Amino acid sequence: MSELNAKDMATMESIIADDLVDNDAMPGMAPGNEGMIDMMRMFVGAFPDLNVVVDHRVAEGDLVAGVMTTEGTQTGEFMGMPASGKKFSVREMHMVRVANGKMAEHWGLANELSMMQQLGFMSE
Repeated sequence: MSELNAKDMATMESIIADDLVDNDAMPGMAPGNEGMIDMMRMFVGAFPDLNVVVDHRVAEGDLVAGVMTTEGTQTGEFMGMPASGKKFSVREMHMVRVANGKMAEHWGLANELSMMQQLGFMSE
């Protein structure tokens, strides 16, 4: 996550397999690594202060799972929604399968409802 926090997109792109399978892609995202890269660029563009902290991590074989806290301030457009200037903080869980040193498969869940409420796009 240090690369994402540093907004080092070149390194992030280099560790995603070309044929990535994203089992929980965001709506409207392209398949494969293109969708994952577009999603990361969208988050970094909308939340320039994006910060992800890995709270817990477990690895077994070719699988790595983690619980993260993700925070940021929306200063740019996000999924068609104008900048709100508001901050969000949500917990996420992700698991990846690694092959040849790259992210080959991804599963992930985040509290999108809470995020949208914190940004002011949905009522509580």
